[in-house]
Amino acid sequence: MALKDYFPDMQEGAFPLADQDWISVEVGEQYLHFPKSSLSEREQLLLGLGRQRKEPSKDQKSPWYHYLILGQGEQPEEFQGCQFIYINHQCPLAGDLIELLKGIIEGVEAVLPISQTRTAFLVCHHSRSDLFQLLADLLPTIESDFGLALMIFIGNGWYQVSGNALRDYFKEENAVFTAYLAEHSASRLLTFSEVMLWSLLANSGLPALSKHFSQLLLANKEVMDLVLAMWQEHGNLVQTAQRLYIHRNSLQYKLDKVAQQSGLHLKQLDDLAFAYLFILKH
Repeated sequence: MALKDYFPDMQEGAFPLADQDWISVEVGEQYLHFPKSSLSEREQLLLGLGRQRKEPSKDQKSPWYHYLILGQGEQPEEFQGCQFIYINHQCPLAGDLIELLKGIIEGVEAVLPISQTRTAFLVCHHSRSDLFQLLADLLPTIESDFGLALMIFIGNGWYQVSGNALRDYFKEENAVFTAYLAEHSASRLLTFSEVMLWSLLANSGLPALSKHFSQLLLANKEVMDLVLAMWQEHGNLVQTAQRLYIHRNSLQYKLDKVAQQSGLHLKQLDDLAFAYLFILKH
């Protein structure tokens, strides 16, 4: 009989799970995952002994895993810009699917197994500008080829973050993604602004993210005036420049600077709506 016959709830994946409700055992180049709820005490003990003989996976050895998932140590490296891509999956991700996603996203610094059903990619620069459309085009094919439904959340772009701020942003993005999915399940691909718009309307408590955008949008009158003018002119750049009494090139410079520092591209409606609503609510 196959092992699956003895353990029908067993699943396979490319790396061990950080979830305490599961036992992961390395077999060859993959991991077998056993839910503790379906195991007897004897089975848990035997599987636990097998797990102890194995070295942690390279993902669990990663300093980023210790910093972001385990909350240990300092930020391993500072980037000019970085971003998290969160992926919800029904079953653990296969190694070849991880490699495919890394090739699509580009610039992946670390793969972070958060739980049995969620993995995050740390990208060491802001992701390619066409990533959303590229994923939207490829996602149906990927899901069909691998027989796995995916839900992807493209996190915000972070600029020159140091200290523990990046870990705080990671935790809150992950938390708001979870909260959003508890009430919505239709969309397969989500942007940061789309989820944050919902969080503002739901009055979610996100202190680190609120502090970050308060410093960028509220404490800087020039940026606040830019957001308000863009909203009042329905995103029309010519009319916004006229309202602010600046040249079109100067407006573009300001927009680029806001995008670099905040991750928000105000020419995109969701980003502009989030910035405007954030100002109104604070």
